[in-house]
Amino acid sequence: MIVSLDGYIAGPNGELDWFDGPNPQFDRYCDEMIDGVDTAIYGRRSYEQMVAYWPRADGAFARKINALPKLVLSRTLEQATWSHTRVVRDVDQIAALKREEGKPIVAWAGASLVASLEDAGLVDEYRLVVQPVLLGGGTRLFRSRDRRVKLRQVRTLSLDGRVTVLCFEPTA
Repeated sequence: MIVSLDGYIAGPNGELDWFDGPNPQFDRYCDEMIDGVDTAIYGRRSYEQMVAYWPRADGAFARKINALPKLVLSRTLEQATWSHTRVVRDVDQIAALKREEGKPIVAWAGASLVASLEDAGLVDEYRLVVQPVLLGGGTRLFRSRDRRVKLRQVRTLSLDGRVTVLCFEPTA
């Protein structure tokens, strides 16, 4: 998940124009990451943003993301129009996929999606791509919760001295 330093994944009006760029190291990181996963999962709202852009984009990363198997967790989306994408109605279907052999599954966007995966105990790693910006408001990645979740930092990566990737695993 791309996140501002103050914990937002979208600005106050849903804007996503605050990402730091261009950044060749970030581009390489994204290429390596997409090569290391089997499936991407989106929530409905994030899927709608992605499908509005990626199917018409060009370049190596666009070809990879368009070819990658994708799931949309949604109770309201009737059908997915993005290539190699199917709609799933509940996290049990994601849990079943996770039990299969293969590379990791990644949730790239959607605060509600992350909350659903957390509630089902399906998050193995939080990978936050921290952008050097304070938004002051918007959509928070993590919702308020009634229980504490302890994490262990497993990796940190600085991309061109601007963007930082922080990786954490739940400890219990």
